[in-house]
Amino acid sequence: MLRPAGLENIANRKLEMKEAKPNPCIACPGHCCFRNLINVCGYDAWLVARELAIEPTDFLAFAYLQQEKTPYNFHLDGSGKSYLLSLYMNECPDGSRRCIFALNLPHGQLRCGIYPLRPIACQGYPFVLDEGEVAVKPWALCPQDTWNLADLDLASLKEEMGRFDMEFSIYGLVVASWNKHVAQHPPLEKLDFRPFVNYMMDVYDELQRARAEVPSDAWHEIWNRWRESEASGVNQLEFPVMESEPPAWGQWLQSIHRAVEDTVSRRFAFHKMMDEERTTEVCCV
Repeated sequence: MLRPAGLENIANRKLEMKEAKPNPCIACPGHCCFRNLINVCGYDAWLVARELAIEPTDFLAFAYLQQEKTPYNFHLDGSGKSYLLSLYMNECPDGSRRCIFALNLPHGQLRCGIYPLRPIACQGYPFVLDEGEVAVKPWALCPQDTWNLADLDLASLKEEMGRFDMEFSIYGLVVASWNKHVAQHPPLEKLDFRPFVNYMMDVYDELQRARAEVPSDAWHEIWNRWRESEASGVNQLEFPVMESEPPAWGQWLQSIHRAVEDTVSRRFAFHKMMDEERTTEVCCV
């Protein structure tokens, strides 16, 4: 199995962070597990699928978006319809819907059944970066004044948020490359999300091999630089990699582009070949 590079280090960094006094999540009934639609990026889906040895379609939902436009809306054909990845929500007897990985505990509490693998949206909740600084989301479901930022290791939290920004930026590139190639495809008679999911998983398999080549002590700088760039409104993946960049940084940026370009080329070259073979068969009948 392809082990996610740095997963153990991420857990260790979490232990290094100061705990809130007291930890407000202990008494929480788990509102964020059933009152939020939990959006995921490609890395989230890849990590859960590979670690649990299950198919992404076993736990993902595909939300149809009529108007909202984000860098993460993927298309299946040239119809213009777009979709967003989220965790599947199970319907409960009382009519509520809960995350597929939510576990019921006594006294009406919920807990995450995949806590070490939980999506980035869950890891960062309820925090957000505001011009590079950590803040609590104004729409968070946590009671007011639950979180005291003075009790947190903000330097470590900022670094984590930089990692989150990086993963969603990468996913935006993965989606954009896919959308560019399916834009000319005729509308599908029946929706099939598997081609996109398979492409996505292939990209992240390639990225995992690239992650393993980055020195472990370079990730802190990479995540912090990404956070600083995002705070300045700069998406690093929209610009050419400069030769003057630090080696690990430049290597990682090049690896991202290479993994996406190579995977999308292989995928669509194969489909083009299959379409040509089917056309030839029809003409010969």
